[in-house]
Amino acid sequence: MEMMNREFISDSGRCSKLSSRRVCARRVAVARAAATLRALAALVVLAAGAAGAAVRIEGLDGWLSESARRSMTAVYDHIPRTEPPAVKEELMRVVAERLLLGYSVESVVFAGDEAVLIMKVSSPVPEWRVAIALPNLSPPVDAWFASDIAGLSAEILPMIQNAPLEMLSWGDLDLKREIEKLSERRIPGWRTLLLAQAKADGGVVLNVSFAPEQPLTLAVTSKINSASIPAVLHSSLRDNLMKGFAPAIGVPVPWLELHKDDLAVLGRSVLKDEELVQIAKADPVVAVEAGVVSGVNVELESRRYSASLWMSVYAGAEERYPEAGIHLGRRIQLLPRWDMEMYWEAILRLDDWELENRFGLRWPVWRNIWAGGEWSTVDDIWWGRLDFESWARRPYAWVRYSEDHDMGVALGYHINDYISVELNYDSRYEDEVNVRALLNL
Repeated sequence: MEMMNREFISDSGRCSKLSSRRVCARRVAVARAAATLRALAALVVLAAGAAGAAVRIEGLDGWLSESARRSMTAVYDHIPRTEPPAVKEELMRVVAERLLLGYSVESVVFAGDEAVLIMKVSSPVPEWRVAIALPNLSPPVDAWFASDIAGLSAEILPMIQNAPLEMLSWGDLDLKREIEKLSERRIPGWRTLLLAQAKADGGVVLNVSFAPEQPLTLAVTSKINSASIPAVLHSSLRDNLMKGFAPAIGVPVPWLELHKDDLAVLGRSVLKDEELVQIAKADPVVAVEAGVVSGVNVELESRRYSASLWMSVYAGAEERYPEAGIHLGRRIQLLPRWDMEMYWEAILRLDDWELENRFGLRWPVWRNIWAGGEWSTVDDIWWGRLDFESWARRPYAWVRYSEDHDMGVALGYHINDYISVELNYDSRYEDEVNVRALLNL
C-alpha cells in the first residue's frame, strides 16, 4: 500500500505539468496498476520468512495444506487489519490463486484475526504413479537397500494421488521433505531426488531416486584375532575380506551403521569359503564398527588344531639365552561337551642347541583361560599350567608350577600381531626376574 501511495503521489506531481489531463489520467492508472503488481510481488517474497497471523486452509491434503498455510500466513500477516473485509478477501483470493497453482479459492472467511481459505482443485488430477529407482550398488548391498525401501512407493502415493500436477510448482520442496521423512528412518544418509514425468496416456510418474550423502565409507579394514591359527596365515584372510567388503565402499556411514549385522554376516560367509578356515574347522565371530574407515574385528579359533611359532630374547638375565619354540595342538573331546587339547611344544636354546620337549593336555576353563598339565623332557617332571591367551594390543599371562615346587610366571602384552613383551619370573634361575621380547609368527 505504501508503494502504491508513493507511485500515486509521484505521478500526480508530474501530472500537474502535463498539458493534457486525459493523458495524465491514463498514466496515473498505469502507475497504480504497476504499483499494485509490485506490492503483490513483495508479498510473495515476504512469504518465505514472515510469521504470525493465523490462517487455516481447507480442501487440501495434509502436507499440501501446511505448505499453503505457511505462504498465505505470510501474506495475511502483511495486510493491514484496518482494511475492509472485502479488500482483504480479494487480496487473499488473488494472491492464493497466483501462488497455489492448480487450486482456486471457493471462499475466504474471517473470524477475528483468523482467515480461513476454502480451496478446491481447479486443474485436472492425473493418474499418479510412483517409481523407485535403486542406486547403483553391488551385491549383496543392493539387496539390503531394496529390502529397506520395500513398500515406500505405497506410502508416497496417497500423498499425491488427489493433487493436480501444477502443485509441484509450489509444493515440490515440501513434498521432497515429506518423502525424506519416510525414507530417513529406512535409509539414513541417502538424499532423495524427485522427477515428475508426464506420460502419453495422461498419467504422471513421480520418479524417486537416491544419492549418498557425506560421510561416506571410504575403506573397510579387518583385524583377525586368533590364538590357534598362526599370524603368518592371517594376511591372505585379510586380503580376501577386503575384496568381500568392496561393495560397502562409498555407502553412507549412517546407513552402514544400520547394516552392521549384515556386514558381519558377509564377513563370515567370506571366511567360511576359505580353505584354511575349513581345514581348521573354525567358526568366525565377526564384529563391525561403522565409520569413514570401518573396522571389522574377527575372532577366529580353530575347533580342530592350534599352532604357533616364536623366537625370544631375554634382558636382565645372564643365564637366559635366545630361544625358538613351536606349539602344535590337536583339539579333542574325550567326554561329550568337554573340549580338550593335546599338544606338543618344542623349545630350542640357540646358544647350545639344547632341545626341550613338552607333552601336555589342557582344557578351557572359561573363554580364553586354559588349565592343564605337561611333561617336560628336560626336567623329567610334571608341570601344572594355567594360560590366559589373548590377541594383538591386549595383555596375556601364564603360570607354571612343578611337582618340585618350581614356579614360572609371565605377564605380557601383545604390541601387535607379531611382537610381544613380557615380564618373566622363573624360580629355577639365579636371575629370577627378567624381561622377554618375543617375535610371534
